[in-house]
Amino acid sequence: MRITSRDIELIRNIARLRLASTAQLAALDGGSAQNVSRALLALFENGYVERPVAQVASRLLYEGSRPTIYGLTRKGAALLRKHGEEVRRRLLDGIDKERGAGWRFIEHTVSIAEFWVSLEIAARGREDLRVLERNEILEDAPKSKLDRLVRVEASVRIGGTLKKNAVIPDALFGLRLNDEKENYFMLEIDRGEMPVERYRNMHRTYFSKKMQTYYEANRQQRHVHDLGIENFRVLTVTTDKPRIENMLTALDAITDGRGSNIFLFVDHATLAGSNPLDVEWVSGKRQYVQLTS
Repeated sequence: MRITSRDIELIRNIARLRLASTAQLAALDGGSAQNVSRALLALFENGYVERPVAQVASRLLYEGSRPTIYGLTRKGAALLRKHGEEVRRRLLDGIDKERGAGWRFIEHTVSIAEFWVSLEIAARGREDLRVLERNEILEDAPKSKLDRLVRVEASVRIGGTLKKNAVIPDALFGLRLNDEKENYFMLEIDRGEMPVERYRNMHRTYFSKKMQTYYEANRQQRHVHDLGIENFRVLTVTTDKPRIENMLTALDAITDGRGSNIFLFVDHATLAGSNPLDVEWVSGKRQYVQLTS
C-alpha cells in the first residue's frame, strides 16, 4: 500500500477523535466521501485502522443501519510516529480500551466526535477565531498530567456530609478570539441514561452531582490550581428541552435560585440543525447566548 498525505491525515484525525464514523472523517477531509471511504477500507485491510468488534453485532441487530466506525491500531500509531507525530502513552492505552469496547461506549465516543467535527468545520475560514485542543491548553502542565484524563475535583456537600468529588468531562477545548481572549469549555454529552436527581442513595452518580462539583470547583478555583486555566464553562448536550428544564431546576437548587452562567445547555436536535458556534445555548440563568458572545 502506498501511503498518501490523505491517509496520514485520516489516521491523525482518528487518533484525535479516538473513534469516528466514515461520514465524520469525510467531513473533516473536505473531499470526496467515496474516496475517503476507499482510503479507510485500504487502511483497514492493511492494519492501520480497525473497526471495533462490538459494531459488527450492532449492525446485525439493527440490520446494517449503523455507520461504520474506525479506531486506531498500534500499527497506525507507529505510522504517525514515523511521520513526526508525538504518540503519547495515553493514546496507546486508549487503543487497547477501544478495541474491545461495547456499543454504548462506541456511541458515546462517536457523539463526542460529532460535536468536535461540527466545531472544527464551523471554525474554518474564521480569521477571528481559533479552536484550541486539549494538548495545547495543557502544554505547560506536568508531563504526568498530559497522559491523564482531565479531572475536575471539589469538596461538595452531599446528604449533609462534605466530601471530595471528581468529574471527568468528555472533552476540554478552548476558543481564542482575535488572538487575545481565550475561553475554555468542558463538554458533557448526556444521553439521558443518568438521572438528573437522586433522592435515595445520593452517593451514586447523577447529573445534579456533576453540576454541583463543577460549580464548587469554579468557586474554589480548582481549574486555576489543577489545570492552569483562568476560566471554564460547562457545555451540556442532552436529549431534549424537557431534560434541560430539569437540569436548570436542579441548578437552581444548587445555587439557591441564582443559577449560574458557567453552565450552557442545548438539546441534540437543536444542535444538529446548526453548529456549536452559531447555535443559541441556554445558560444556567435561562438566557440565550453563543459561545463567542
